Amino acid sequence: MQSETTHANRAGRFAQFGVFGGGVYFTIQGLANPFFALYATELGASTFLIGLMVTLKALLPIVIAMPSGQLIDSFGPMKMLKFGSWLLLASLACIVFANGIVMLAISQMLIGASIIIMASSFQVLVAQGDRTERNEAIKRYSMWMSGGGMLGPIIGGVVASLFPVSFDGYRAAFSLALVVAIVFTLVLFWLSARYPHPDANGIRVRDTFSPAGIVASYKRGIGLAGSRPIQFGLTGTFLVMYIQALYMSFLPLYLAQAGFATFLISLTISLKGFAGMMSRFALGRLMKRYSLEAILLAAGTIAAVGVVLTPLAVSHPAAMLILATAIGGAVGVNLPVSIMIMVDAVGDGERGKLMGLRLLVNRFSQVLSPAMFGILGQLFGLTAAFYSGGALLVATALGFSAYTIRRGPLKPVEKSGEPAE
Repeated sequence: MQSETTHANRAGRFAQFGVFGGGVYFTIQGLANPFFALYATELGASTFLIGLMVTLKALLPIVIAMPSGQLIDSFGPMKMLKFGSWLLLASLACIVFANGIVMLAISQMLIGASIIIMASSFQVLVAQGDRTERNEAIKRYSMWMSGGGMLGPIIGGVVASLFPVSFDGYRAAFSLALVVAIVFTLVLFWLSARYPHPDANGIRVRDTFSPAGIVASYKRGIGLAGSRPIQFGLTGTFLVMYIQALYMSFLPLYLAQAGFATFLISLTISLKGFAGMMSRFALGRLMKRYSLEAILLAAGTIAAVGVVLTPLAVSHPAAMLILATAIGGAVGVNLPVSIMIMVDAVGDGERGKLMGLRLLVNRFSQVLSPAMFGILGQLFGLTAAFYSGGALLVATALGFSAYTIRRGPLKPVEKSGEPAE
C-alpha cells in the first residue's frame, strides 16, 4: 500500500511537470510561430510556398503519430519527451541558420515531428489519476499551454521590434527560442533520470518505425476510433484545429499587409492565446450547465464565424483584437473538452495511442488548411481566402452540429468503473 501511495505521489509530481512543461514548450513555439510566414517572405517565399512549407509540418507526423503513441505507452512519456526535445532543437537551429527555402522546409518537418511527440507525451503525463484529478490536470495543462501561446508572441514581438531591420528581428526571436529550448531540454533530461520509466517489454524503436510496425500501429490506433465519444472528439477537434492552423499561418501575414506594426501583430496573436488561457476559468461553470459535446460544438461554430469576420475586422485594430479574443476563447476550450470526452473511453495503457490518434487528426487539418488556404490566397488574395474558407468552415460546423443533435447524446462508456460523459 505504501509503495502504491509513493508511486501515486511521484506520478502526481510528474503530472505537475506535464502542466508546467507544456506551458514552457508552447511558449517556445509561440516565440517562433507568429513570425515564420514573415521570415519566409523576407527569404523570398510566395504565399503558396509558405502554405506548402507549413503543410510539411504535418507530413512526417502523419506517418509517425500512431507509432509515437505506441512508444509513449511502451517507454513512458518522459523518454519520448527527451527524443522530441532533440527534434525541437534541430528545427529551431534550421530556422536560425536558414539562408533559403530548403532549410525552412526542413525546419517545418522537424518541428511537426517534435510537436506530435511532445504534445502527446505531455497529455499522457497529465491524464493520470481518477476522473476528477485528471480533468483538473487537463484544464490546467490547457491553460498553461494557452499561456505559452500568449507569452511567446509578446516576448518575440518585443525582441523583433528592437531591430530596425525586420529580418534581423525575426531571426533574433528564433535565436531566443533556441536558447530557451536548450535550457528546457537540460531540465527535461535531469527530471527524466528520476522518472519511473515503464518496462518496454522488448519493444524496439527500430521495429516500431519499420513499415510493418507503422502499419500495425495504425491498425491498433484506428481501432480506438470505433467508440462514438472518440469519433466525436476527433471530428470536433479537427474543425477547430483547422481554423487554428490557418490563423497561425496566415493571420500575421494578413495583418502585415493591412499595415499592422510588428508589435501589434504579436499583440493580436498573444491576445488570442490569453483568451484561450482565460477560457479555462469559465470552463468549470460551463461544464455544470452544458454537456461537453454542446460546449465543443459551440466552440467550433464561434471559431468558424470568426474566420468569416476577419476581413471585416482587419481594417480596425480594436475590432481585430476583439475578434482574436473571441476566436482564442473558442479554440482554448477545444483542447481540454475534446481530451475529456475521449480519455474516458480508453484504459490507461492506451492513452499514448489515443493522444497520437488525436494529434494525427490535428496534423491532417494542418495539411489541408495551409495548403488550401495558400492556394486560395495566391490565386485570389488573402481577403477572398478568409471569406470563402470561413464560409466553408461555418457550413461544416453547422452541418456537424445538426448531425450530432440528430443522433442524440453520447452514450456512456464505462472504463474501470467510470462512466464517460
